[in-house]
Amino acid sequence: MMRGQVVFRSSKDAMVLSEGREFRCELAGRLRKKGRNPVVVGDWVEVELTEGVDDGADGRIVSVEERKVWISRRRDVGRARELILAANLDQVACVFAISKPRIKFGALDRLLMAAASSQLPAFLVLNKIDLGIPEEMEERLAIYPRIGIEVLRCSATADEGLDQLKNKLEGKATVLTGPSGVGKSSLISKVLGIQIRTAPVSEHNEKGKHTTTAVTWHPAEAGTAIIDTPGFRDWALWGLDPCELAHWMPDLSGEVDQCRFRDCLHRQEPGCGVLAALSEQRIDPLRYRSYIGILDSVLERQERDR
Repeated sequence: MMRGQVVFRSSKDAMVLSEGREFRCELAGRLRKKGRNPVVVGDWVEVELTEGVDDGADGRIVSVEERKVWISRRRDVGRARELILAANLDQVACVFAISKPRIKFGALDRLLMAAASSQLPAFLVLNKIDLGIPEEMEERLAIYPRIGIEVLRCSATADEGLDQLKNKLEGKATVLTGPSGVGKSSLISKVLGIQIRTAPVSEHNEKGKHTTTAVTWHPAEAGTAIIDTPGFRDWALWGLDPCELAHWMPDLSGEVDQCRFRDCLHRQEPGCGVLAALSEQRIDPLRYRSYIGILDSVLERQERDR
C-alpha cells in the first residue's frame, strides 16, 4: 500500500502524488458508488499499486482519509448537487479582474461567504490592474479591508504585485478560484514559473473561456501548493440555510445576535439588529444590498428544489 495525495481528477481516474512521483489510479468499485464526490483533488488516499510495474505505474485508490476542510459550490446540471472543488486546503484566493471581465462584487461576496462557512481564510486577488481602476470601483474595493478582507493588487501581464502574492501563498495550500478569464492560470504560471495554457477573453461579452478544464493541484517548494480551478460564470452557494447567511458576512455577523427572532432574515422583521446597524450607518448599504441579493438567490433555488 502507498499513501499519496490526489493532484488531478478526471471522470475516469485520478493522478496521485507520492514521494515526488505521480501515479495514474482508478477508483476501487466501492468508492465509485459513494455519491458524487468520493475522491477530490487534495484528498489523501491509500493506493494499491498494480503488481510488477515500475515508476509511474497504474494503481487503484482503495480508501480516502477523512477530509479536514474543503470548499464547494452548488451545481445545477440535472438535479442540484454539491460540487467539491478541493479538500485539505489552508486558504482561498478569490481572483477577479479590473475588466475583461469586470469584477462582479456579488459573485465575490458569495465566494467569500462559501469560504467563511468552510472555516477557510480568504482574500481578494485583483488582477489586470495595468488596465486602470475606475474611481467608483476603488470606493467599493475600500470596503473590504475595513471588514478584514485583504486585497492584493497585481498584473500578470505587467509583472506587478507578484512578489506580494507569492509571499501570501508561501507555505500554504491555496485554491485560486474566480470567473473565467480573470487570469488565474497566468498568475500561477508567473508565480510558479510553469507554463499553463491560457485563452483571450471575448471582446463581445467580456466572458472568458474555460482553459482550465479540471481542478489541478500544483505542488511547489516548502509546503506551498496552488490549486487551479476552472472558471465559473456564477457561484451558487451549497448547503447554507437562509437564516445563517448573515453569520458568514463579517460586517453583519456581529449584529445578528441583537435580532429579536432567531429566524430573522434581516429584511423587514421587527427588532432586527442588522437593520438597526444599517440605519445607524455601521453597515455599508452596498454590503447590505449584496446580502439581500445572495439571500434572494438562495431562497429562489430553495423553492426550485421543492
